[in-house]
Amino acid sequence: MLKTKVIFSTKLPKLSLLGKNLFLICDKDLSRHSPAFAKWSTGFSGFYSVEAGEKLKNVENFAEHIKNIVDLTSDLNPKELKLVVVGGGSVGDFGGFVASILKRGVGLIHIPSTWLSAMDSSHGGKTALNVGGVKNQIGTFYSAEKVFIIKELLEAQPDSRAIEALGELIKTSVLDGGKWLGRINPGKIWSLLPLAIAYKYKILKKDPFEKNGTRQILNLGHTLGHALEGALAAPHGLAVGFGLRFAMEWSHLRGFLSKNDLEKVKKNMPAEFFKEIRIGEQELRENLIKDKKRLDDQNLNFIFLKGLGKPSRGVVEIEDVIREARRQGWVQ
Repeated sequence: MLKTKVIFSTKLPKLSLLGKNLFLICDKDLSRHSPAFAKWSTGFSGFYSVEAGEKLKNVENFAEHIKNIVDLTSDLNPKELKLVVVGGGSVGDFGGFVASILKRGVGLIHIPSTWLSAMDSSHGGKTALNVGGVKNQIGTFYSAEKVFIIKELLEAQPDSRAIEALGELIKTSVLDGGKWLGRINPGKIWSLLPLAIAYKYKILKKDPFEKNGTRQILNLGHTLGHALEGALAAPHGLAVGFGLRFAMEWSHLRGFLSKNDLEKVKKNMPAEFFKEIRIGEQELRENLIKDKKRLDDQNLNFIFLKGLGKPSRGVVEIEDVIREARRQGWVQ
C-alpha cells in the first residue's frame, strides 16, 4: 500500500504543488456550491465532471466513462499523469478505481468534498463499483499519494451533509473508546476530523488489505446499514447511523454491551437516526445474501460491541439477522 500523506488546510492547494499533467475528476455540482472551487478548477490540463451518487458506480455505465476519460487524457504524458479526484464517497470510489486501472495505474490525489468522505472513504485505498444494484462488488486497493482535507470546501456543503456524517463519526468514536463522543455535533466536525482520521489509519496499518480481519471492525453498523441504503436509497451516513443503532441494540441483547454504554451512545445520536424505517423481509434477505461480508448462503461476519472501544467479530446466521431486525422493528 502506498503511504498516504494527509494534509489539512483552510484553502484549496496551488496546482503547482500537486504535480504535472493534472487531470480533474469532480462532482459537477461543486462549482455551483463553491465559487472557490469553480475558480481553482480552471487550471487543470483536463477535467471530467460526473453526477455524484451510486448510479455513477454502476458497472453498466463504466465502459462509457472510461472511454471518455481515455480520450480526454490521450495527449497527457502517462508517466506524469495524475488524477485529482474531488467529490464525496461515490466520486472518490469511482475516481480511485479509474486511477488504479488507467495506463495500469496513474498518480492519485483525493480531495474529499463531503464530511463523510473526508473522514472515511478517501482514506485506505478502497475503490469500488456496484454490480446489479449491489454496492461495492468489484474494486481495487489503490491508495492516494495525498489526501487534502480542505475547510473551505467542506464548509460549502448543505447542512444536511453534516447530519449524515455523524453516523460515521459516532461509529468511529465508539470504536475509539468513546473518549470524544460527548463532543460530537454538526458544528464541531472540522475539529474532530483529525481524531477520526487518525483512528482509521491506526486500524489500516494493522490490516491494509483487509486480510487478517482487523480492518473489518470498521464495518460496525454497515450490515443493516448497507441493506437499508440499497433498498431505500438512504444516504450512506444516515444508513450507517441506523445500522449502528441496530448493532448496539443486538450487542446489548446478547449481553455484550451494557445498558449504560448503549444509552450513552444513543443520547449523542441526532434525532434523524431514530426515524421509523422499514424494509421488506425478502428484500433484506436478498441484500444480506449479496453482502460482501457474507461467508456462505447462511452466514456472514458481523461486528458486535463488548463495550466502548471493544468491537468483536462474530459469525451469525443471515436468518438471525433478519429475526433481530424484525424484533427491533426494522422489517415491515
